[in-house]
Amino acid sequence: MIGYLIAHFSYNILFLWSILEGEIGLALAGYMVAQGKFELPQVLLITISGAFLGDMILFLLGRLFKSKTEMLLKKYEKKMQRIENWFRRFGSWIVVFERFIYGTHIPALLMLGISGFSFWKFLVLDITGVVLWALTFTTLGYYFGHTVIDLLTFVQRHLTIALLVILFFYIIYLLQKEEEA
Repeated sequence: MIGYLIAHFSYNILFLWSILEGEIGLALAGYMVAQGKFELPQVLLITISGAFLGDMILFLLGRLFKSKTEMLLKKYEKKMQRIENWFRRFGSWIVVFERFIYGTHIPALLMLGISGFSFWKFLVLDITGVVLWALTFTTLGYYFGHTVIDLLTFVQRHLTIALLVILFFYIIYLLQKEEEA
């Protein structure tokens, strides 16, 4: 699969992939930078532009079509409650880091749009988050190549298994912390 992606991957595909969410695309682009097939400044410019455009579209869709967006989001009530709790707990910082929490990106942006969240505040925080996201996954692809691409593909295909593994290690961490206390 990776060989096929590399053979057919281009800056245009990277841009489109970044609009939709694109951790695998970013890792692949980082790998291709390491192979000398892509240039890092272009990769970062393209991914940041694509991701920012996608985020703006979702935010503005929520803002402009509030009632339709609210009806759509009712289908994801549990996810929405989780995101609302994160907003209460972490405040505006969730705008920066929601992109790193798999499965919450699109609902969070739509919810921000309908919530009346300040556009200018969103703009600044979103740019910060997009830049961090692009740097993180491009760097992972650059240094770990096939390994990180395979891992991201596996996680996206087997999210439940990945969450159980994370939960397992979290429980071990809590038990160790409790034992130390």
